[in-house]
Amino acid sequence: MRAGPVRLPARVWGDVHWNRDADCFFRLPETAPLSVTSLPASNPFAGSARRWMALWTPCVAMMLLSLISLVDRSILGILSPSILRELHLTAAQYGVALLVFSICYMGSNPIWGHWMDRLGLFWAAGVAVAIWSLASGAHALLAGFLSLCMARGVLGFGEGATFPAGLKTVTETLPMERRSFGLGLAYSGGSLGALLTPLVVTPLALRFGWRSSFVLSAVVGFAWIAVWIVLRRAGLYRAVAPVADLAGNGAGSGAGSGAGKWNRDLFATAAAYGLGAAPLAFGLNMGPLYLARVLHLPQAELGHLLWLPPAGWEAGYLFWGWLADRRRARAEAAGAGTPSPLGLFALFAVGTASVCLIPPCARLALAVPLTMGLLVVTMFLSGGFVVISLAHGATTQAKENTGFLAGFSISGWSLATGLLMPVVGAMFDRNLYAESFWVVAALPFAGVGVWWWLSSAGRGRAARV
Repeated sequence: MRAGPVRLPARVWGDVHWNRDADCFFRLPETAPLSVTSLPASNPFAGSARRWMALWTPCVAMMLLSLISLVDRSILGILSPSILRELHLTAAQYGVALLVFSICYMGSNPIWGHWMDRLGLFWAAGVAVAIWSLASGAHALLAGFLSLCMARGVLGFGEGATFPAGLKTVTETLPMERRSFGLGLAYSGGSLGALLTPLVVTPLALRFGWRSSFVLSAVVGFAWIAVWIVLRRAGLYRAVAPVADLAGNGAGSGAGSGAGKWNRDLFATAAAYGLGAAPLAFGLNMGPLYLARVLHLPQAELGHLLWLPPAGWEAGYLFWGWLADRRRARAEAAGAGTPSPLGLFALFAVGTASVCLIPPCARLALAVPLTMGLLVVTMFLSGGFVVISLAHGATTQAKENTGFLAGFSISGWSLATGLLMPVVGAMFDRNLYAESFWVVAALPFAGVGVWWWLSSAGRGRAARV
């Protein structure tokens, strides 16, 4: 952005201002003098409903993006009992395929985040969706273990753009006081996709075979690209830049603007996200196998149950995002600054430990409802790890590095879950179900401990003690 005096906009739509020279929206501080003309009646943003659309449409687009991403990713897990049986694969081989996905996903997240920060979101997101849609459709051609690993790897590389795109959109288009909820909304598509997938995929697979589900996923991905182009041409995605950015000083909104891209808070956020939210991957990928092998549920019945844990995940994104905004608003009103998430992290870790109660429930008459209830609670609290860690992490980094923050953090999650899945798969093959749940329950505690040790908020607390 060029230096020099800022030219005030000619039009103001609510709290959103349009600068024709910089080709972007921005918001001025409340104390800044304004020279404003009346809004023409023909302006597309006239009226509160249209202002709401201008503000939230980008987040809704990212919600749809994360929805499609999780649909494509979840099909294999939901249909895994049928696919493994037809392709003669073991749970350990299935775990290795998940590891391949996680490695490619982990490596591509910071790459996509960097490209979005430097080259722009529009083209990066479109290319990423095209790559992973082709890879998802290629699952319909699976013939064995090698082809499964190859398809999962390319899928993981493309889907690495999902979370960096969501965080970058939120920080570019929403004011600080709405970003936690906006982040929860943008990422809620993932949990919503995981919720809807079993309801759609299971009857489709039972009617036309499991391969048809992957073909449909590819078609939906390319449909999103068409919608993305329409939104861009309609002008419904334009970045919000602070006045300081328009003046050319390049300062970001995060507290860590002067700390550079690589700092301790970056690694702290990745640890809280990666280890704290690890139970999400366990519930999505190994939950169906547990229900089929231990509770002996057929594929048709799984389709009626597997939407429940993602419903908890969806509720967690929205609730914890709303709560984070409320906490920040109260803290700022009291002059206390950004509140520490340590208390919430501890709550999440203790709550997700309830997943260890699932194996004992298998011997009870109400084994199925109790198991599903515990999975819902675990997913609800794990969703809190995602939203709270990223929302707090974004306050510690420069605004221009938020895409990289999201990419690096999701890479931490991908690394943790990628290493976890083969271990859990081997334990499942050996019928060590109770032990596998204990391993999963320990990871959030480790994530909270690493976050406390690395983060500036944790170090500040330790210094005061």
